[in-house]
Amino acid sequence: MEVAVRTRDSAHRHRSDSALSRSSASVRKTLSGFWGGHETSSSSCPPEEDTKIPSPPCNTSPTQLPSMSTPSPASSSLRHIVDEMVTTEREYVRSLRYIIHHYFPEMDRAELPQDLRGKRSVVFGNLEKLLDFHSQFFLRELEACWKHPLRVPHCFLRHEQFSLYALYSKNKPKSDALKQLELGDKMDLSSYLLKPIQRMSKYALLLTDLMKEVGTAQEVELVSLQAATNMVKFQLRHGNDLLLCHLPASAWLHPLSCIWMYIC
Repeated sequence: MEVAVRTRDSAHRHRSDSALSRSSASVRKTLSGFWGGHETSSSSCPPEEDTKIPSPPCNTSPTQLPSMSTPSPASSSLRHIVDEMVTTEREYVRSLRYIIHHYFPEMDRAELPQDLRGKRSVVFGNLEKLLDFHSQFFLRELEACWKHPLRVPHCFLRHEQFSLYALYSKNKPKSDALKQLELGDKMDLSSYLLKPIQRMSKYALLLTDLMKEVGTAQEVELVSLQAATNMVKFQLRHGNDLLLCHLPASAWLHPLSCIWMYIC
């Protein structure tokens, strides 16, 4: 009897262990399937570290470019003034050369009036020296200043040849006595001989225009421009004084003297 009871209990425990083992296996299979499915689902998503936030586009607007790529209005105005100075300087040199090449030979004509023979220097003054200075030096220096407009005043201040203009007025050409030398061109000799005086007045105007375009912060450049302007105006006044001192009272209304007084 006791043996039978132990045998039944043992069989019962064996069945219980088997059932528990099957149940544990089932739970493990279920969990394995759950985690396995979760891992598969997670693996289909892109890794978090691969997700990048797009960088904002670079600002390539013109306002971010270097300032030198877009000239300031003041710089453009300065270059415009220098361009006018260079252009008119070339025309001035051509006019001086025209006088020497076309009117000088007339002074060697055999039929030249007796009172004009040998007086070329009295008639034309120092035009040859003016042409040499402007064609060989001053024009070239101005042309080199186009990209550097504020170097212009130094072209005026480094040369003493501007004193030639005061002497030119002192030796005023006797254009009235030479009207018979007209060559059929649109401008007579007296008009050509006024060009040196007109040129000096043009320098004064253009230098003043440069000063107006230079900012007050550019003190060194303003000082140089003012010095160049003062030098030109001094030569104009000095030439005017010399002219009036050597003119008779009846010539005070001469066209040349009127221009000098108007300029100064």
